[in-house]
Amino acid sequence: MVYYGEYNQVLDGKNRMRMPMKLKMQLGSEYYILNGANGCLLVMDAKRFNDMTAQFARVPLSDSAARRVVSEIMASVVVPEEDAQGRFVLPARAVRYAGISKNIVIVGACDYIEIWSEEKYNANSDSAEEESLDAKLLKLRDYGV
Repeated sequence: MVYYGEYNQVLDGKNRMRMPMKLKMQLGSEYYILNGANGCLLVMDAKRFNDMTAQFARVPLSDSAARRVVSEIMASVVVPEEDAQGRFVLPARAVRYAGISKNIVIVGACDYIEIWSEEKYNANSDSAEEESLDAKLLKLRDYGV
């Protein structure tokens, strides 16, 4: 599955939001939200989530620092329960982690989706605009892109 696009929404007073219909259709009925890097939330479909947890399962129990990271990530996982209008509640813990006050930006990021506070997203976008596309693409070279 490939997710793309940028979508703006407003979190309501009860921390409810909707997944954009285009993304929701691709995600299916079972998807997961968890803390991601740089203060955003990640949304993964069941296959991507299962692939990630299979990688986590390979971390040896003897590596306590790495296992702590796995525990921290897994503790943040939420399986959204949608109401009749297709809304779901972002838990307060996730809202705090992402620094969301009201406005959010949902971004398709290839094999997962990101949920950002509008402020963080704009700050990251503003700093990224200073770098040329050529320089940005060079960062992907080590990954065979």
